[in-house]
Order: sequence, then C-alpha cells, then structure tokens
Amino acid sequence: MKLFRYLTIMILGAVLYSCQEPMLVTPDDVERGVYVTFDPENTNINSGDIAGTPITGTFDVPADNVASHAINVQRIYDRGESESDFVHVETITEFPYEFSIDGDELAAMFGIPVEETFGNFYQFSCEATGTNGQVASWDNLHNDIVGSPEQLQGFRFRAAVVCPSDPEVIVGTYDAVTTALFPGFDPLVDFAYTVTISTTDEEGFYEISDFSFGTYDHLYGPWYGGGDLPGTIQDVCGIFFYTNTLDPWAETVSGDFTFNADGTITVECVTTFGEEWTTVMTKQ
Repeated sequence: MKLFRYLTIMILGAVLYSCQEPMLVTPDDVERGVYVTFDPENTNINSGDIAGTPITGTFDVPADNVASHAINVQRIYDRGESESDFVHVETITEFPYEFSIDGDELAAMFGIPVEETFGNFYQFSCEATGTNGQVASWDNLHNDIVGSPEQLQGFRFRAAVVCPSDPEVIVGTYDAVTTALFPGFDPLVDFAYTVTISTTDEEGFYEISDFSFGTYDHLYGPWYGGGDLPGTIQDVCGIFFYTNTLDPWAETVSGDFTFNADGTITVECVTTFGEEWTTVMTKQ
C-alpha cells in the first residue's frame, strides 16, 4: 500500500539522519550534478494563429557546469496513434536561453502542411552535456525530480497545436460510476460519486472537482486528510485528457476521455504508482 512505502522512507530517513556526522563542508564546495531547467511560458500553439502563438520558455542552469544542451522534438499525430522519429531542433550553449519555435517552423521541420498539425502533440526530449563530459537526460533523472513539477526539469516536455474549445462539450455536473484497482486494496466495483467540470481562465483547460471520482477519499482519505482532489483537463482539438495533475503523494495522474454514442463519457485513468480506474460519467 502507498502508505507503507512513505512511512518506510520517512523512518529510514530519520535513522540515517540521526547517524550522520555533522557536515564539515560548505554547500558551495559540493560538486553539483549536470542539470538544466525549463520554465515554460506557452506550450499551446493556437490553430487560428500559428505564427503568433509559438512555444516559448526559458532554459537555465542552477550551476555553471553545463557545456551544451541538445533539443530534439517528435511529432505525435493521428489522435496519438502515430509518432515520428525525433529530429534535432538546436543545441544551446549559453544560459539563460529564451527558447521559441512556432507552428510554421515545426511543420516545415517535419515536411508537412501546417493544416496537418492541428491536434498534433510535440514531445521535446533534451540532453545536457556537462563541462566534465557527463551526460544528463530524462532517462537518468531521479524519480523525485521527474515527479516534482516545481523542479522545472528541462529534459522532457510536451506542447500541442490546439483548436478553439467548446465548453458545452465537457462542462457540467456528472453522476460517475467507477471500477478501480488500487495496489493493496480489494477491487472497487460500481462506486458512485458526483463530480463537476468547470471552465478555467485559460482557453481549452477545465477543472474537474475530483480527478479520482471519489476513490481516493474512499480508500486513502485517512492518510491525506480526505476530501475532493481537483484535477486539470485539457482539450486539444477534441481530444480530452488529464494534464498537470498529481495525487497527494506527487504521483502523476493520466486519464483519457472517450465520448460515447449514448452521451456518456468514459474516463480511463492510471497513476505512476499503479492505481487504475475506469469511470463512466452521465451528465445530470
């Protein structure tokens, strides 16, 4: 169970701390790892203003030990069913660096008309080379960094070409019925709950009152304090999914929304810890 894992980490940490000798060096004398941050400003290209809404953000380094940072990108299309090979965008050698690339540049990079990029995703993958020759990439980042958005890791991020979003498609109050399988618990079957989906200040983004449809409160409530856990839904040209949503233990929550012919919506979810649940939502 998730609780046991975190209790074990806390206990081991306390034991190790109590056995440590006092630190005799200053933090500035400690060798820092090779690391690059990325602080995004915009990751959504508007299909109605391809050139005027570029992907932008700032690459920076916490320590002056990065010689270069290679930026590569992959195109994901056909509603996520197909993907291209990665292509090289550029290699930067000075920090901070203001990064910008627009939809026309990306379409040309993959040799396609810009109209074919509507609803596409762009997966950026980067690799930093230190002044000592060491290489840092997404594959060798520590799990605590991968699971902590505040670390602003600059090795993998995703952008998209989005279309105008119609709130009437998703906004409302729903009766939800969930089947769930959580590590350490018996299966949860036909669990009923009510959720609300509302608009936000950002085009194409919506808030759901509880991303777990009440399952976390039902199973984990005593350990995180209980109650609803809001999540964020993004609409990319009719493809709805959870984005920037973490559970109380900083595990990433993924969820895909399917609109059924009978008017219901099926949501299939999974977390990086292994919780899985499928929910059918019916609008009230």
